[in-house]
Amino acid sequence: METKLLLENAVRMADADTAEDVTAVDAQIIAYLLENCEFTFPESAVFFGNCNCETITRQITWRRQSRICGDAFTEENRNAVSARAYSGDPDFGHTAPLWDDILTLGLPGLRARVLELSPDPDSVFVRAELLVLDAASAFLKRIAPIAAEAGKTKLANGLIHLADHAPETLFQAMQLMFVYYTLQHHFEGTNLRTLGRLDRLFTPFAAKEDPAAVRELVRDFMREIDTLRAPANIPFMLCGSDEAGQDLTNEMSRLILQTYTELKPTNTKFHILCTPGTPKDFIRDALVSVKNGANSIVFMNDSLVIDSLRKLGETHEAAVNYSVVGCYECGGAEETACTCNARLNLPKALELALHGGRDALTGEKIGADTDNKYPTFEALYSGFRTQIRYLIGQALAITDRYEEKYARLHASPFFTATYPTCLRNGADVYCGYSAAYNNSSLNAIGLATAVDSLAAIRKLVYEDRRMTLDEVISVLDSNWAEQTVLQGIIRKKFPKYGNGDPAVDVLAAAVVKDLSDAVNNVPNAKGGVYRLGLFSIDWRLDYGAHTAASADGRAKGEALSQNTGASFGADREGATAHLHSVTAIDASDTANGCIVDLDLHSSSVQGENGTEVLASTLKTYLEKGGYAIHYNVLDTDTLEDAKVHPENYPNLQVRLCGWNVKFTELSRTAQDEFIRRSRYQM
Repeated sequence: METKLLLENAVRMADADTAEDVTAVDAQIIAYLLENCEFTFPESAVFFGNCNCETITRQITWRRQSRICGDAFTEENRNAVSARAYSGDPDFGHTAPLWDDILTLGLPGLRARVLELSPDPDSVFVRAELLVLDAASAFLKRIAPIAAEAGKTKLANGLIHLADHAPETLFQAMQLMFVYYTLQHHFEGTNLRTLGRLDRLFTPFAAKEDPAAVRELVRDFMREIDTLRAPANIPFMLCGSDEAGQDLTNEMSRLILQTYTELKPTNTKFHILCTPGTPKDFIRDALVSVKNGANSIVFMNDSLVIDSLRKLGETHEAAVNYSVVGCYECGGAEETACTCNARLNLPKALELALHGGRDALTGEKIGADTDNKYPTFEALYSGFRTQIRYLIGQALAITDRYEEKYARLHASPFFTATYPTCLRNGADVYCGYSAAYNNSSLNAIGLATAVDSLAAIRKLVYEDRRMTLDEVISVLDSNWAEQTVLQGIIRKKFPKYGNGDPAVDVLAAAVVKDLSDAVNNVPNAKGGVYRLGLFSIDWRLDYGAHTAASADGRAKGEALSQNTGASFGADREGATAHLHSVTAIDASDTANGCIVDLDLHSSSVQGENGTEVLASTLKTYLEKGGYAIHYNVLDTDTLEDAKVHPENYPNLQVRLCGWNVKFTELSRTAQDEFIRRSRYQM
């Protein structure tokens, strides 16, 4: 059935429902799509194919949200969100199903477990679960002949097997991953943001097969990941530790890394969960991969991630078996982390402190009432902290108002079926807040911009007494008009976060501690708690566009600093000093994730000595308590030539915020930023 008609019928089914809980109707819609969608198998397909209803259930959720959640914002909230001071949103993505259970049980095993664990086998919830799982099995049997007609006999036979059985071979295990991904991500409309710990998942299947066949299957699997067209790449994990603290790196870890390095796929990103026992040669191989342009690798501090989740009250078992559910965010086993709910603009909070709670660009009152006459730096910082707490309170309140309505917005039966706790609670993971941990999040944006601005005001006004605070405010309100010399001095000469300066780094640590106190473990509307994150991804561009000039020398509208790193060009003392600054903050207070983006010029990492430079930066960062790090090894000449002659660089990749992109597909503005960043490192 064509997509337009599928959507019309699905919307009609959704609009006819008046229940306070959408568990039943969403299951009916999913079953309808599975029965009636078109499905094709591209010539390149090895494991699975494509449906024509990828966005339908998401559109239904968006329609409900616009109809039901109009009261999530007060008038002040609307002004503040428009000014990008803060925001609050629902998040039905960033999920981590229990892949171990999926591959062990298969679709029929998941169905049997629903009946085994649910307290009421005749409930609406159980009927909904059985409906979609039965529809999924019927769907596989329906499309298997289509695959056979396309000449894909092995693929078709695999689908027939998986309809009624758990996977038995490595091919079938890989195929089920693509099947389940499609069921949850496309038919259900719940963004699936990890393929799990692939080395651990694949090892039991690979142990029974010929090594040469295993290598070829891994290559096929990595190639087919690229066909998923996942937003911001599709993540998976390698290595990590078990509950006894033993490193889990194995031969499959090495094979997957080798295959990635050879293929350089563009829609893949993966996380190496680093422990003290992770083999040094494995880390070196990963760093060589980064040097050679296959750089969609994030290095995570395994023990620190576990500590951060334990601080949220999660059990040791749940924390150890965490997943990275997106760019850098981690969630424990059976946790709905909801990692992209609320956001806070830290430089805007300082802007409000300097203007009595009013937006410097619009004059609107969007912040707390604070007196902008601060006789001491401590008083100024207190005003800044007051604004932070106020803005956070507003952002969390918006998020709560959204999440209170989850039962009317979106059900997730496939995802729910993978969590035993949800089944024992007899409710959908979202409609019934039934996971073991039903958490929410706030991400603070622009840490370095805010810290450098505070440090600049401290020096100008309270230490050197070169200007009064009113004069600084006037300069910022004028966007540095007639003060470009001062702006240049501040940018190039003033103390900055990212240079290992203790006075500035202590300030950064204090800001993060205040954020943690205001966010972490604050109860949410779902029976869980909030989690603090310090990643900005590309939000920093939009938030910066709505932020007035800041005292660090940044002009009105310029982008804010990225993630937890220094502002671009501010890290003048090299990589080691940069990482000393970043590790001054207590990253165990950032369970929702934080990352430093380390730019290095290609000339600094050439040969064996260059690999040692990378290994040294990583070792320093992890030992000092860094949370996550990724690298961009940039070559100015290559980037400039690629900008002019894109046809010569079809696979040149750069790390953009939290995912990899082809350099030649970036806008000219983004290309120019990467070129500037490469020059900073020369």
